[in-house]
Amino acid sequence: MEHLSINYLAVAVSTFSAMILGALWYGPIFGKAWMAEIGKTEEQLKAEFNPAKTYGLTIIAHFFVSLIIAYLMVLTQANDLSGGLRIGLSLWVAVAGIHFVHGLFHSQSFKLIFMNIGYDLSCMIAYSVILSYWR
Repeated sequence: MEHLSINYLAVAVSTFSAMILGALWYGPIFGKAWMAEIGKTEEQLKAEFNPAKTYGLTIIAHFFVSLIIAYLMVLTQANDLSGGLRIGLSLWVAVAGIHFVHGLFHSQSFKLIFMNIGYDLSCMIAYSVILSYWR
């Protein structure tokens, strides 16, 4: 079996880049609009929030998405930024479609759906750029 050359440090860095993007996206950039769209106040969110569970599971999820992109980049020999972006953006199209359908069935507003899909896009771009440069 062939050894796959995945840079796990790059996977970890891209994982935490998504966390930073999330803090910005759902904080100063779209925080107020996001809370309005989900119908919750900051106090309600704080009361319901379990940081260890939420951040722990979020880090694990981002790690696996980043790892899958790194794996696909190795398999497809996407050794440059263009190849990395092709992988990341292709996956984003699939994720965006699924996210859109879930949003529709959960009666979410288009504004909320596109806010979330936009965050996914920013993560996929960050993953792709970091994993492309740190091969």
